[in-house]
Amino acid sequence: MYNVRLWFARIIVAYALLIFTFLAYLYIFEPLEHIASFGISASGAPESINFLRAGPGALFLGIALFTAYGLARPGGLYICLWVLVVFNACVVAVRLFGIVVDGISPMQLRELRNEGLSWLLFVAALVTFPRQK
Repeated sequence: MYNVRLWFARIIVAYALLIFTFLAYLYIFEPLEHIASFGISASGAPESINFLRAGPGALFLGIALFTAYGLARPGGLYICLWVLVVFNACVVAVRLFGIVVDGISPMQLRELRNEGLSWLLFVAALVTFPRQK
């Protein structure tokens, strides 16, 4: 059972690595196209585009690198799961705050569903993670 729980955690962290790598790619290499899918536009000035690259792009890249570290170093997997749980809890909380303050739309609900399900997977991997006695 120990190996099953350990592999479950690794698979969930690999899932996080894929998600955050993809988001980093979108914000770093296709920032204007990506935000347009949300009905958002930037002025096209270098600082507006670089804000997207250096803000969310760098954040997602950092998390992707940290998840890669968690996969590469078995001793770092547990703390990596904690970071994923806390980070995604913040994402879900801010998404809910935005829905309350700004209103709700079908896209908001889809994003909330995806972020919430990811958070639940991260929590499940953390809770079931095998710890040494």
